[in-house]
Amino acid sequence: MKLLDLEREESFALLGPGFADGRFLLLRGLRPACAFEADPLLVFAPFERAGASPLLFAAASAAACEPRLAHEPAPGHLEVELQAPAHSEKVRAIREAIARGDVYQVCLTARARLEGASGAGLLTAMCARGVPRFAAWVRLPGGGELVSASPELFFETRGAHVHTEPMKGTARPDDGGQLAASEKDRCELAMITDLLRNDLVPVCRPRSVRVEHERRVIPLPYALQTVSDVVGELTEGATALDVLAALHPGGSVTGAPKGAALAMIRQLEVGPRGAYCGALGLCRGRLRSTFSLLIRTAQRDEAGWTYGVGGGIVYGSDPDREMDELHVKLGALR
Repeated sequence: MKLLDLEREESFALLGPGFADGRFLLLRGLRPACAFEADPLLVFAPFERAGASPLLFAAASAAACEPRLAHEPAPGHLEVELQAPAHSEKVRAIREAIARGDVYQVCLTARARLEGASGAGLLTAMCARGVPRFAAWVRLPGGGELVSASPELFFETRGAHVHTEPMKGTARPDDGGQLAASEKDRCELAMITDLLRNDLVPVCRPRSVRVEHERRVIPLPYALQTVSDVVGELTEGATALDVLAALHPGGSVTGAPKGAALAMIRQLEVGPRGAYCGALGLCRGRLRSTFSLLIRTAQRDEAGWTYGVGGGIVYGSDPDREMDELHVKLGALR
C-alpha cells in the first residue's frame, strides 16, 4: 500500500504495529460513534479534552496492511524550526515553584514549526530508521490530522488486566551509562510511576495495583528512554474508557501533583497542546484495548504542521540540558 494514496482519503486511521498485533491496521471511512458501538473503535482524546468524553469513531472498513515505507518518496526539504520562547526562564520558574513546595514536577513542552511537510512525508521520515511501536497517521472527519511516532504505551487492557508504561528520562543513544546513573532521571520516573499507580487505584480491585518494574531502558533509533511498568486488575464492569477517564491526561506529560502541574502548564505554555500529549486508542470490544500517549507527534492546523517536544522539570533540572533534550527528541524527524 502506498502512503500517497491515503492523501486523497477524506478520513482514515493508519495505526502502527503496537496497536494491532505487530502489523499496521488501516481504518477507512471514519464516522462518529457511541461507546463500544463498533469493533474496532478508534478513541481520541486531545490533551485539553476530559478523559471521560473522548472522541469515538467507527470505520466503514478495517484491514491489516503493509505500507511500502521503504519505497515512499522522501519528504523533501523538511525545515524544522524549534519555537521555545523563554524556555530557560520557564525552567527556572518551575524550579522556584518546586522550592516553594507548590509542585514536585512539571512537564514543560514547546513546538517546532514544520515547513515542506505532508502527512505521507512525515510518516516516512519518522519511520526511516525503524517503525515506532505506536506510529500513526490519522485524518478525522472534519479535517483534524495528526502523524505520530510515539514510543510510549499509555495503557492497555486485556480482559480485567490493565498495564500502563510511564516514560521519563531521555538520553542520546551513546549516553546509556549517564542515563542509568542519573539520579535526576530516576527521581523523575519514580514520581510519575507513583502518580500513575494512584490514578489506577479508583478503577482497580483493592490492593491489585503494583509496580512490576521500577525502571528499565527502551532503545530508540535516536534516543534512549527509561520506563516503568504498573499493572492492576480492573473492578467488575470497568472498561478501557473508564481507565482513560481515570488516567487522562497522562502523568508523564503533566507532572505531579497533576492538578498543580496542569496549572503551571496553563500559565507557562503559549497555547493548547491539542493532539500532542493526548491519547489515541484502539478498542477491540470491551475486553481488549491499546492506547498510546501522543508524544513525538505532529498535528496540522490552518498554518501547517507543528511538532511537540517536551520534558519533565524537577528541582535538579538544568536549563541547558533540558534544551538539549528537546533537540534529542527532534531526532525523530531527522
